[in-house]
Amino acid sequence: MDVAIVGAAGTIGRQIAITLLRARVLPPTARLQLVGRRGGASEGLLPGFAADLADAFAEDLPEIDLAWSPDEILADLVIIAAGATVTGLPGAPRDRAALAAANLPLVEACARAIARNGHGEELLLVVTNPVEAGVAACCRHLDRRRVIGMGGFLDTLRFRQEIAAELGVRRQLVHGLVLGEHGPGLVPVWSTVRVYGFESEDGAARIAALRRPHDPAPAAALAEIGAIVAREGAVAAYRRADAWGAGLRALVKPLVTQLSGARTPVGSAEMIVRLVASMLAGGQFPAAAQVMLAGEFLGIHGVCGAPVVISNRGIERIDALDLDPTEAEAVRASVVRS
Repeated sequence: MDVAIVGAAGTIGRQIAITLLRARVLPPTARLQLVGRRGGASEGLLPGFAADLADAFAEDLPEIDLAWSPDEILADLVIIAAGATVTGLPGAPRDRAALAAANLPLVEACARAIARNGHGEELLLVVTNPVEAGVAACCRHLDRRRVIGMGGFLDTLRFRQEIAAELGVRRQLVHGLVLGEHGPGLVPVWSTVRVYGFESEDGAARIAALRRPHDPAPAAALAEIGAIVAREGAVAAYRRADAWGAGLRALVKPLVTQLSGARTPVGSAEMIVRLVASMLAGGQFPAAAQVMLAGEFLGIHGVCGAPVVISNRGIERIDALDLDPTEAEAVRASVVRS
């Protein structure tokens, strides 16, 4: 399977490429296409980056191809990781509306070009934010079953890690999903949380104690954390976040990382490559992802983080979950309409 990374010169795009090659996910017979644009910083950076990748991974290197416009994209799996992000730096977008204005034209241009030039079986992984808006834009041109937004996948692994850290176990022992919006509307679905070794009544009580019913609302927590970063720095902001529950920490800690200037390239790329590797292995596996729904989950019509089963053909099915009423209502409230 050939892979293209749109935005390969950016912080996240470069790290995805490095992680893909380090994990040896792509065989030497495959092609990795690095997509940038003429006239931007990527025009000078990508040739050097390709040479650096060859130095690092020559023994197992797939073919490296450079492309400079959406019409040149040629791959079976396209990872869209281009565009602006919230960093706190001067001139950076400050909210989701600004992100959408900055990023959606490129995302939609990619989907339109793939629909026009592709073979019809391409898979799109949308990393660019706002993820929900990006998925909706792509689904205007492509089969919705082949467009997967990465927000829910990232949020779910972060949620599991926060639970694992509190219980003193490894993340792979924790099951649990984050659905809804990739942002203030994310919904940690505690009714899905299961931890290997915590099946007893005492274990269930320890898991239940991780929920903090008196935590601030997500929007208020994000505002507070942003102010602490600006006033006192990232260390103080992480310390404040540690006083909150696992679900809220999964939302606010990545923002601290973004605002600190470190961004989130390593963690995001590792999680994305884990998904890519599972897809390329050919099996089916459950996950959470932003997808365009047509009533299959909670009667929702629109883009939402939902429980899905994914394969190398895209979305195999939407899983039905028996959420408690409060969780179900929170997920419905987070929906981005098409």
